[in-house]
Amino acid sequence: MLRPSTRIIVKVATPRLHLVRWNSSKQSKALSPEEEQKRREEAAKVAMQSIKDLGTMFSNASSDKETEPIDTQPIYDDPSKFGPLSLLHQGQVLQELQAKYDKTWKKLKPIEKRLGYYIAYGNWGVREPFDNWKSQDKPYDLPFTNPVSRVSPKATDKVHKLPPVYLAETPIRKPQFDVKKMDPVTKTFIYLTLLVALLASYRDKNIGEEGKPVELIIRDLHEEERQKRIQEEQAQRELAAQISNRKWYFLWLR
Repeated sequence: MLRPSTRIIVKVATPRLHLVRWNSSKQSKALSPEEEQKRREEAAKVAMQSIKDLGTMFSNASSDKETEPIDTQPIYDDPSKFGPLSLLHQGQVLQELQAKYDKTWKKLKPIEKRLGYYIAYGNWGVREPFDNWKSQDKPYDLPFTNPVSRVSPKATDKVHKLPPVYLAETPIRKPQFDVKKMDPVTKTFIYLTLLVALLASYRDKNIGEEGKPVELIIRDLHEEERQKRIQEEQAQRELAAQISNRKWYFLWLR
C-alpha cells in the first residue's frame, strides 16, 4: 500500500515530426519553334471545331455545306469575296491568316498581305461605301480638314479655335447615323394605327349611334322573383316594426 506522500512520475516520450522537402532541380523544357507551331495548330483546330459545333447548334436546318470548312484560296485571289461569307467562314479565314501572320513576316506572300489589308481597310461591312481604299486619297470619313491656310506659317500668325467636329456628320457617315429614319416594319405599324384612327373618327362623325350594335338584354326571371320576394319581406318587417312601436294610448287617441 502506497503512502499518501508517495508520488509517481511517469515520463512519456513526445514524438517528433520530421518534415522533409524534396526540391526538384528539373525544370520544364522550353519548346522549340517547331513544337510551338504544332501546339498553335492544334489549338487552332480545336477552336475551329468549337466554332463549327456552335454554328451547328444555332442552325439545325442549315445544310452541311454551311458548316464545313471552305477552300480559302479563292478568298486570297479575290479579297472582295470575304464580305459575303458567313461568320463561320470568315472566322476560318481570319484564323488561317492570323496563323500566317504569327510567323515571320518576311515569308508572307503578296496575296496574304493584300487580304490582310482588305480585311482591315476594305469596303465591306460597315465600310462598304468606302470605295477608294485602293487609292492614296484621304478616307471619306476623315472628320477634319487642314486648318493651315499658309504654306509657311509665321510665329505671329493667330491661331483660331476650330469648331467641334462630329464624326456622324461626315457625308459618308450620315446615312449610317441617321436616327430619324425608321425601318419598314415600324412604318407599317404606324400607318395601320393612323388608318384605324381615321376610320374610327369617320364612324363617330357620319354613322353615329346608328351603327352601334344592338345591345342584347337577357332577363333572369328567377333573380327578379327573388329580388321581389326580398322587397316584400323587407316591407313586412318594416310594417311589423311600426306596429310594435305603437303605445296603448294610440288606440284611445284614435
